[in-house]
Amino acid sequence: MCNNKVELDKRINIGLTGSFGRGNYGDELYLKNYQYWFNSFANIYLLTGLPKAPYLQDFNKTLVDSMDAICLGGGDLLVPFRYPIDRDFTNPLYLRRPLYVSCIGVQRTSKEDDPRVIEQWREFLTNKNIKMVATRDTGSKEWISENIDSSLEIETHPDMVCALPLPEVNKERKEKVLGIVTRHVANKEKYKQLEVIGQHFIDKGWQVHHIIGGVGAHGKKDFENAKGLEIPGKKVIYTEDLDEISKSLGECSLVLSFKLHTTIVSVMYGVPTVCVNPVVKAKAFMASAGLSDLVFSPNDPKLLELLKQETPRAPDVSKIEKLKKDASDYMENLGNLLIQRYSRQPNCKNKLEIRKILKKTLRSIEERL
Repeated sequence: MCNNKVELDKRINIGLTGSFGRGNYGDELYLKNYQYWFNSFANIYLLTGLPKAPYLQDFNKTLVDSMDAICLGGGDLLVPFRYPIDRDFTNPLYLRRPLYVSCIGVQRTSKEDDPRVIEQWREFLTNKNIKMVATRDTGSKEWISENIDSSLEIETHPDMVCALPLPEVNKERKEKVLGIVTRHVANKEKYKQLEVIGQHFIDKGWQVHHIIGGVGAHGKKDFENAKGLEIPGKKVIYTEDLDEISKSLGECSLVLSFKLHTTIVSVMYGVPTVCVNPVVKAKAFMASAGLSDLVFSPNDPKLLELLKQETPRAPDVSKIEKLKKDASDYMENLGNLLIQRYSRQPNCKNKLEIRKILKKTLRSIEERL
């Protein structure tokens, strides 16, 4: 990326689409991540929610055509069993411009695949204007290769949120805090053992913070559902500020999380974290962080047994740093690629080449030392 901000009239126009603006904590963090990595050289536009009415399509085309490129993702956008597919994911209008699929996941379950979903994604992902496909885990990459097109070149990198600098937190607090993150569940029986665990920690003198991992309508739904977790004395953390949600996770002494991105953020802060929703994507992330043994169903008696014996270990710092580096390398490479291909400021490209030469020179010097 360019070190200096690019003049406004020479900035690249980048459109973003995916599951954005709906209040899911992780999806909204993707937007913050794009802003962090692209704001120095690009004007960023949100292309979600384009009007469906036929008489408004000319307006949609004008907006899409004003983009130099579009980034789709991340998140579990490819859901093989769910039809129809969300228009924000495979809208043919997006293919009017070069499109980069980033940090996409495949929601893999035991449900039967719908052939209409497979065919629509195949037609979309094999379009000539798809310039990159990158997944956030190897399982998603393998599924796409096996079910969509084996000839697709697919990159894999850690979840993009691993590349997002997190707000500073107070690590000096004297109180021990157990953070619990739930999600909207139909059956409150899933919370029964968490109630026992919460009471156990309160009896030990800990505080229990019930953290709502969402904003807007999504957060409101989770907040209403959170009333089903009955732990006398718990404190509910409910805010519309994404940074405050992140900080509330980072200030915990232990986090039990139903949600992927509250799990990711807690781990990236170095907080001992247990995933209590063992879906494929969560297990994949915890494995990449060296924490496969800290994934349980919420009512698994082994979870209670573990927590009564000890506080689980903190994540390995070296593994956190690798996740951060690999995700950051992906974002930097994507940004550099967009600059190379679409920049209106030639010397920005020259600076990019100089940085590459300097990196190689420094690496050569280090190897000699």
